[in-house]
Amino acid sequence: MASTVSGSTAFTTQADPDTGTFQRRLGDVSTFFFDSEEGKILGKTFKQWIFGAIFYLTFYAGIIAFMLACGAVVYQTLNWNMPRLQGQDSLLQQNPSLGFRPVPSVDMTLIRFIKADPTSYSPLTDNLEAYLQFYENQNQVTDTGVMVDCKTYNKRRPQTEWDKACRYELNNLGPDCIKQQAFGMDDGMPCILLKLNRVFDWHPEDYHNGTEIPAEIQDTYAPYNVHLKCFGVTPADQDNIGDFEYHPPEGFHFKYFPFRNQQGYRSPLVFVRFMNPAPNILIMVECRAYAKNIRQNSVERAGVVRFELLVD
Repeated sequence: MASTVSGSTAFTTQADPDTGTFQRRLGDVSTFFFDSEEGKILGKTFKQWIFGAIFYLTFYAGIIAFMLACGAVVYQTLNWNMPRLQGQDSLLQQNPSLGFRPVPSVDMTLIRFIKADPTSYSPLTDNLEAYLQFYENQNQVTDTGVMVDCKTYNKRRPQTEWDKACRYELNNLGPDCIKQQAFGMDDGMPCILLKLNRVFDWHPEDYHNGTEIPAEIQDTYAPYNVHLKCFGVTPADQDNIGDFEYHPPEGFHFKYFPFRNQQGYRSPLVFVRFMNPAPNILIMVECRAYAKNIRQNSVERAGVVRFELLVD
């Protein structure tokens, strides 16, 4: 007789490992924020937090005190009325360069417009007008109201007046280069404004005799003036540039120097009027300032300025 033994199969149920891991991690995070057993907050005891705060407050207070001390030392060495580096130690090394207006934009020197088309030259005339507004009589003021009327001076000003600003008269720029005539651009004879860049306590020096005067300005040079001369850069530019008029014709008079950061000081100006530039041709122009102590270097832009002119 055969007997059959039947057995049963046993099944074992295991817990989900991820569930325990999540609960453990959640407990670790809550313990990190606040551990009631060791009395820690964010992993540190209250005493550790106090010492840490004192350390960082002391550290940053020391840095701030050091920076303030350095600033105080620098502040004491500064003079608000004159630069610390002067003469040959300054960036310009007592050799002024020229600037011009209008400036079409900060990254280009091309002056281009269409003759008798106000929409093309209105940005240029607006730039000139805005710059010349600083020279209006009502804008040439100081806190003390002290300015020198330089009309009577034909040479240098007395040294006793060097620390006062010399009033500049816009009438010196002539009757043609004015905003009512669009600074000559409506007629295709543009007026370009030139000025010497300011160099603290710089005094222009006159040529002592005729042999010192450069040949290119001997026929037009006037004593006690920084003379100006413009010309085309290349032979082709010289053929296309035409004739010039300078207002005032003598240049920058010595009586407006030196610049000593006087209140109300205005740099002297000269308008260069291009009488008949060739139309539709790009002309490269270079203007130079002449005095015995002005060195001209086209590469370094010392004593010179360059720009391009295109009259369509």
